[in-house]
Amino acid sequence: MQYVNLLGALEHCGGLRPFAKMFFDAVGIKDGVERESSNYVDGYYLKGSLDGLSFTVSLTDDDAHEDLPYWVQVAADMAEPDLLIAAVEKIVRQLALPAGFGFARVVNYGKRGEQRIDY
Repeated sequence: MQYVNLLGALEHCGGLRPFAKMFFDAVGIKDGVERESSNYVDGYYLKGSLDGLSFTVSLTDDDAHEDLPYWVQVAADMAEPDLLIAAVEKIVRQLALPAGFGFARVVNYGKRGEQRIDY
């Protein structure tokens, strides 16, 4: 399983649920569901899938990136991480950014050597 971590923002979206709904709509995810988990900020997250990619959307409590308060983790069974990165970048650039979202991909999110790549 490969993962890509995105941090995102959307002006005037009004919280996690509206952000996730607008993001899912923008990228074409039809099966979004809300799930409870104490492992996430505020005790819940939203999940959906598209073309073999799994999207988990939650709030982040990361002060280092306070301008991007939403965490979108994309996961897929791909042998090469570069294939997933390319698929995610295509979705972000072609669908999410034109819909008004701001995103950054974070390499080594929450670890030493973390790198933020803004789109």
